[in-house]
Amino acid sequence: MSDPYVIWTMRRTGGTTLASLLSTLSEHPGIQHEPFNAERVFGHVSDAFRQSSDEEQLRAALQICLAKRPVIKHCYELMSPRFNAILMEVSTGLGYRHIVLDRRNEPDRILSLELAQLTGAWGGDAAKKIYPAIEAGEVSLEPIDAKRALHQMRLSYTRRQELAAMIANTALAPFVVYFEDVYTDPQAGRDLIERLLAFLGIKPQTHAGYEKLITDALSRRGQNSGRILQAVPNANLVKTELEQLQATQPPVFALS
Repeated sequence: MSDPYVIWTMRRTGGTTLASLLSTLSEHPGIQHEPFNAERVFGHVSDAFRQSSDEEQLRAALQICLAKRPVIKHCYELMSPRFNAILMEVSTGLGYRHIVLDRRNEPDRILSLELAQLTGAWGGDAAKKIYPAIEAGEVSLEPIDAKRALHQMRLSYTRRQELAAMIANTALAPFVVYFEDVYTDPQAGRDLIERLLAFLGIKPQTHAGYEKLITDALSRRGQNSGRILQAVPNANLVKTELEQLQATQPPVFALS
């Protein structure tokens, strides 16, 4: 039997496609992506902890949420370090393995996040409805809030450091994967995914539709929101500022 897992990632890292592939191949139950976010299936758990800071109550609630060992994709930058530490503690105790999914091109991730906030297109279906009107010039977009974007990049870097320190204080050896390494080269991406499957104890040859599943996954790169950025008045200027900031931020996670 394979292991359940938590994917530790951030918004707009390109994790939905990878998480969906792994969930399909795992015999463990799937669940709504990012289930601890506000208004998601386990949002009440994180909300209660924000209000009470009661760690024992959180541990008990997480034991209930994870009792059937559903596979989890978790956006850790939205939660407090203490929430994340207790989630890692409880899930590890239940036999979960851990995957860190990151993105090397942090400016593109932040710009994608800002674009989602400007347009309301957080998923592929919404993008299909909203993007055509923007491309046709029927909808004008406001400039990106550069101060907010730079703050988000700094905050995200801090969250990465916190997660790395949390992992270093345990005996865990998570599987680290970068978005670009999955999608830049199809064969390299396939090899990487198969190493990840082996890490989880998933045997792809037992799935009759595996070839189609992995081919489809490697051919999908999200919403391709970059094509809409040209409609944002200050996108190039903000991207330059983000690139300058990233140059001061060394990588946090080493490859597996």
